Amino acid sequence: MAFTVVGCGNDDEGTPPDTNPNAEANQQPLGTSANNLLAATDFTSLRLELAYVEGFRPTQQTIDLIQSFLESRLDKPDGVRIEERVITPTETAPYDINEIVAIEDANRTVFNDGDEIGVWVFFSDGISASNSGNSFVLGTAYRNTSMVIYEKTFIDLANNSNTPINRTLLETSTLRHEFGHIFGLVNSGTPLTSDHEDEDNERHCNVEGCLMFFQTVTSIFNTSDVATIPEFDPLCIADLQANGGL
Repeated sequence: MAFTVVGCGNDDEGTPPDTNPNAEANQQPLGTSANNLLAATDFTSLRLELAYVEGFRPTQQTIDLIQSFLESRLDKPDGVRIEERVITPTETAPYDINEIVAIEDANRTVFNDGDEIGVWVFFSDGISASNSGNSFVLGTAYRNTSMVIYEKTFIDLANNSNTPINRTLLETSTLRHEFGHIFGLVNSGTPLTSDHEDEDNERHCNVEGCLMFFQTVTSIFNTSDVATIPEFDPLCIADLQANGGL
């Protein structure tokens, strides 16, 4: 079965802010908190709220790998903590981005607190409303500290594929790519230290094989012998380090 996999969705879709004053700092445009996430200047630790619907938890290996990824790239001397929560969305799938925002606003409990920055990741029980035919959105970063991973899509693809699908590889690659967007890559909150933004695919790297290349996750899905999670290329790493990251 042939699939066209879209690594990330449209980050510019409407995301109206909630009126909760305690959440306002976590409801800003994508890339706004890049330096806060990367550097230790204002926030010395990070707490990740990993929310999912019963039956749609990512693999334990994915959770372990995202922990090590964040620790390796963020200057957070007081550490990175991951908290898991099972939620029950009131919205009905397939989800458009405004419904994803509504799920976050109704369920998120981790926000910036003192010198700790909060991040929300929702592993969805439904597919993206932007899916069309054999084209699928795997994840979208849509606020400064928020993203959705369409876990149901991973499960459906695995159940309907004629070849084995490594869920951990796809989950982790998609998560890292979307984290790259909230870290301000490429040229979206973290300034460029060299000219490597893809002119035809904004916010993506023009270096093929880089984690932030627009077709990286698609290439993983369509190449059965690939077993390596992509990394940021040296140009993206230079951007992150110049903005306070490791």
